[in-house]
Amino acid sequence: MPLLASLLLGGGCATLVGVLFGIPSLRIRGLYLAVATLAAQFFIDWSFLRIKWFTNDSPSGSVSVAGLSMFGLRIETPAQKYLLCLAFVIVFALVAKNLVRSAIGREWMAIRDMDVAAAVIGIRPVYAKLTAFAVSSFIVGVAGALWGFVHLGAWEPAAFSIDRSFQLLFMVIIGGLSSVMGSFFGAAFIVLLPIFLNQALPGIGNLVGVVISTTAVSHAETMIFGALIVWFLIVEPHGLSRLWSLGKQKLRIWPFPH
Repeated sequence: MPLLASLLLGGGCATLVGVLFGIPSLRIRGLYLAVATLAAQFFIDWSFLRIKWFTNDSPSGSVSVAGLSMFGLRIETPAQKYLLCLAFVIVFALVAKNLVRSAIGREWMAIRDMDVAAAVIGIRPVYAKLTAFAVSSFIVGVAGALWGFVHLGAWEPAAFSIDRSFQLLFMVIIGGLSSVMGSFFGAAFIVLLPIFLNQALPGIGNLVGVVISTTAVSHAETMIFGALIVWFLIVEPHGLSRLWSLGKQKLRIWPFPH
């Protein structure tokens, strides 16, 4: 199967699963909705571990792919794989940005703010919520295919563990709910913070004469993540995207505050 077709088909299958699990979740909203949909994680893990058809009857339970190519161009080097993923990111970011500005995007925002008032003015809550599930599931399905076959080169259920799902949820919380730019901020934060801690904490330990092990760095990373999530939920629910907007506003009028 061509690579592009398989990636889009992966997004289509994820859309069906997202809508299927979105139906029971229509009565809840907000952060509880995000947590409730994580219940699908356990069912999906069980299915891919027990139903061998999903892994093409592979004895190891994993699926690998080789010889990636698109439009006749081979995709082998890390730079080529990066550019392929970057192309999908740019396309989906533009699509998401324009969807928010469209009629369906405004229906999503109305349902998010107050679903009862949205229903009064004629918006269909079930349709709006299920389309949100469908669109987001399609994007994440394509991202999962890119992660498994382009980035990792092989796929198995352990590659999409509950820890990975929580990591994605933390990206959204820290970056900023209901913000396209916030997703980029959250992803960058989640990726760069461990690298910074792995470099900074041992250096700080050397300065004070204390040896900090890799285990301590890992525990410190987990504690810092937890503290930041609690802080963002309490102090700034809109996350880094809101801080970015405030910073731009202050720079726009600096040095004259009035």
